[in-house]
Amino acid sequence: MIARLRHLSGALLTRILLVETITILAACVLLPLLAQSVMRSSVAAIEKDMLRQQAQTLASAMRPAPNGAWRVALPAAEQPIYASGYDGRAYAVLDAQGHTLAASRFALPASWPADLRGPTPHRFEIGPLVGLSLPVRQGGQPLWVVVTQDQTQPGAVVDDVVRKFLGSYWVVLVGLLALMPLVNGIILWGSLRGLRRAARSAAAIHPRTPGARIEEDGLPAEARVLVHATNDLIERLSAALHQVEEFAGNVAHELRTPLATLQLQVATLGDAPQRAALEAEIARMSHVLAQLRDLASMENAAKASLAPLDLGELAIATVADLTPRVLAEGRSIAVLGAEAPVMVTGNAGLLTMALTNLIENALLHTPGGTVIEVALTPSGAISVADDGLGIAQDDHGKLARRFWRADHRRSDGAGLGLSIVQRIVEVHRGRLETGASPLGGACFTLHLPPA
Repeated sequence: MIARLRHLSGALLTRILLVETITILAACVLLPLLAQSVMRSSVAAIEKDMLRQQAQTLASAMRPAPNGAWRVALPAAEQPIYASGYDGRAYAVLDAQGHTLAASRFALPASWPADLRGPTPHRFEIGPLVGLSLPVRQGGQPLWVVVTQDQTQPGAVVDDVVRKFLGSYWVVLVGLLALMPLVNGIILWGSLRGLRRAARSAAAIHPRTPGARIEEDGLPAEARVLVHATNDLIERLSAALHQVEEFAGNVAHELRTPLATLQLQVATLGDAPQRAALEAEIARMSHVLAQLRDLASMENAAKASLAPLDLGELAIATVADLTPRVLAEGRSIAVLGAEAPVMVTGNAGLLTMALTNLIENALLHTPGGTVIEVALTPSGAISVADDGLGIAQDDHGKLARRFWRADHRRSDGAGLGLSIVQRIVEVHRGRLETGASPLGGACFTLHLPPA
């Protein structure tokens, strides 16, 4: 689950940053173009108003000349503007035939469009030249005052402002947009910290910590719903496991007394033919009850204290207790590798239970004359191997399932032994490995953490 949550947070962060990067790149291209378009349309409107005002000023300054022509009597403040080409401004007065009646020094009417004599003000552009034609009537005669501005000259202040604004605007815009992924990445990374903490909490849930749950504090609201549902699921699974183990314990407890009574009654049969069969059934039932008892004790196994212990001493003591039974059933048993201490971290009671189950498993599933070896390694592993018939390759992954038996014809076990061993290994944060024995039969190895 921790890997899935990390993958989820990483993929989510990647997707968000990828979409944001694409958006920023599009904004870097489109926003300056849009701003430029808006600015230029605004500038065109401003220029048109400025040129209209200049044309109206010129129209109001027109005076008839003695020879029937017209002259423009500009105020003294306006005369220097058109007297030189510094500002790039010029004007001309045209009649209905397009003849120039009056013009400033740098006006070039011959280069202007021919359709300037319309009924309404007309703005035009020719290269860097921007102009406006304003229709007026003077003395009942239709005239057109044409005003132009050369955009390449210092007088075109508005155009200079536009260029400088767009340059500064683009730099600031790109800087701000480039900063956004960094800021948002930091914010998102902090927001996803709760998911990473929840992933660590999920990874810490273990049979040794049955009460552990995934932390919900600090999670985004969307993730908190999922984590809360997961905690509820863990709670229900724990309750179901508790009920199973409690039921197994109750069954084992309730059947012990009737079974002991039955065993005493069978003993009174003497040499009756049914006695051997009944004793075999009683032995089988005793074995099943012992496994159920062990299974019920797993409820408290997660709370068992772990401490350094010598695995060699534990193996010798366990084998010594089981040796009479092993010899009575026509097998032999030996302990190898216990000459030097093999220190591991574990619980002596649980490990004795696990080793006992493995040895009993070898007794149940091997013929008479089988050799059983309990071998230890300095790294903290203990194995139970035999020279029996072995385990089919397809059965290796099923052995630790509860109530599953490789030999379905046998009726002397409930298939709980290896599941109990598996649970004990999980409590110790170890590993149960199944495979072929060097002797030719089956081999079960417990890998335990060293002290």
